[in-house]
Amino acid sequence: MLVVTLPFDAASEIWLKSHSQYIQPSSLRVYEQHRKSLANFFGQLTLDKFHIGNLRAYQEWRGAKVCAETVNSEIGNVLIPILAEVEIWDRFAKIYRTLPVTQRRVRQSLTEDEMRRLIAVALDASKSRRLLAGHCLLVMANTGMGFGELRHLRRRDVILNEKEPFVAVNEGLKNPYRMRTIALNWIALRSMRWIVKRSEDLGGGDPDFYVLPHLARREPGDRDKKKKSTPIFTEPMSTIWNAARKILDEAGLESMDPYDMRSHFATKIMEDPDISETQAGEWIGHSKVAHEMNRRYFAPKMRKMVKAVERLAVDPEPALKLFMIPGRK
Repeated sequence: MLVVTLPFDAASEIWLKSHSQYIQPSSLRVYEQHRKSLANFFGQLTLDKFHIGNLRAYQEWRGAKVCAETVNSEIGNVLIPILAEVEIWDRFAKIYRTLPVTQRRVRQSLTEDEMRRLIAVALDASKSRRLLAGHCLLVMANTGMGFGELRHLRRRDVILNEKEPFVAVNEGLKNPYRMRTIALNWIALRSMRWIVKRSEDLGGGDPDFYVLPHLARREPGDRDKKKKSTPIFTEPMSTIWNAARKILDEAGLESMDPYDMRSHFATKIMEDPDISETQAGEWIGHSKVAHEMNRRYFAPKMRKMVKAVERLAVDPEPALKLFMIPGRK
């Protein structure tokens, strides 16, 4: 139970633990990061000692390291609820001001030329260490999955050998409405086959294994530099951010980040006159009925989705089928 005499470090742990049941698992990790950042500054300061000067000092200190949006989120999502719970927030709620946020230009979708540049850079076999990130970006751009959803795909969720291949998104979701089944166009199918082949080559053939496994780092002091990282198939990969960032920069897409691949898919789908707003919401994961593709209607809905996502590909599927090998085009 929170009391005003608790130091912030201890109070924030108690608060987060007691409220974790109300927070989505994906958001819980973010809240924990926010809590740690706040605790690094406020530490042993007891809750009853808080005043507006503390918050302004934190804004200045933290604002020198991260963007204003992050500072506002840390204070708004964690600090303010804690102070409100012990009835301290009302003392200075009226004079608190969030940091001004610079409006950024958001690019919702890629042009055909930009997409071709992205494909060329993403599949550049000479940059083998970032090839996985390249295939992930292409899957995301052609399916609307965020990386949190892609990295939580298990082998059983990826259906590649059916007439209409698809993936079933069941984990890593921000909310239950994001559960959905997504058809794969030929670009997404090619990259998904590459990802699955890589996973199987690492030993991940079990249906319950993640197709993007976490790779454990070598233990400190391990002098064998040639020793490969050990895949942990029961844990999803953490991030592709750095490699993906380099790919986007090289493709001339400096203003975009990996999550914009989902925005690209959503924009293209909603621009298609043959796709209703309801269908677009189902496929993107913004609809309550997104996961209600029951068996009676599964086949016709999938056929319509297949036609739509194939139009999303910048070029038609090549007649010559290529056998994909990890590390090569």
